[in-house]
Amino acid sequence: MAEKRHLQEGEDHLKAVEKCLKTSLMKWKPDYDGAASEYAKAAISFKNAKALERCRDAYIKAADMQLKLGGNFHAAKSLEAAGLVSRDMKDYQSVANLMGRAGQLFRENGTTDTAALTWEKAAKILELPMPEASLDLYRHACECAEVEDRPRQAADSVGRSVRLLIRLQRYDEAADMIKKEIDLHALSENFPTVVKLVTGAVLIHLSRTDYVAANKMYKAALGYPEFIGSDDARALEALLDAYDSGDGAVMNETLSLPVFKYMENDFAKLARALKAPGASIKSDRRSDKELGADEEDDDEYSGGLC
Repeated sequence: MAEKRHLQEGEDHLKAVEKCLKTSLMKWKPDYDGAASEYAKAAISFKNAKALERCRDAYIKAADMQLKLGGNFHAAKSLEAAGLVSRDMKDYQSVANLMGRAGQLFRENGTTDTAALTWEKAAKILELPMPEASLDLYRHACECAEVEDRPRQAADSVGRSVRLLIRLQRYDEAADMIKKEIDLHALSENFPTVVKLVTGAVLIHLSRTDYVAANKMYKAALGYPEFIGSDDARALEALLDAYDSGDGAVMNETLSLPVFKYMENDFAKLARALKAPGASIKSDRRSDKELGADEEDDDEYSGGLC
């Protein structure tokens, strides 16, 4: 019953829109401001009636009216609301389009910080269904934060991109992005976070089997305050030594340390999956020797017993 009432309220607001836009001899210009207000009210009514498609449509039309008035900020708010309705409808392409456009309008309006927050909000929604769009929106959010000279906010967007790239197993890109995240946190002198990120960066490099890059990252981090002498530095030194020597047993023991075990989930998964290539090589070599010995034994008796 309540839904039917809200639906009728929405219809009434749409009729009011028609009156606002109608012109006559005495009214030369449409009342875009009144129309925008009625569309916004209709959107709320349709949302209460659970008529989500009509709700979204009303928000989009409200944005059109607000743009005619030159109100970029209010138009962006309406498009953001339409994007969030699209999320409830599980129409993720519309989320990307509408909230992407909202962010652009916020930026054009000069409210760059709001643009960054809008793009980051959309990126979070799209991480699972549309990871490529999510990464693109995080990039836009980071650019805005950098323009506003907010390195921590920029680092947050970059960091979310890093974790998403790890989940997608795109380790080369993740390695580049985490370097940027480290630099942004170092810029704001957030060194405790830098220490943890260096550990994550080494794990990413080793996951892409690039010991040289991992070792280079570790050595570069020795210049950061709070890194030398830290549990992370000691654990990384032991990990790199074990990896380089191919000692799988020591490597597994090192990776079970709290430094790795209690990292953020995406990094902890990397640590659990990490293998020492040298260990498998040594194992293969042992197998080759054993196989060779077996072949020699076979050769010794290949002619039969005489």
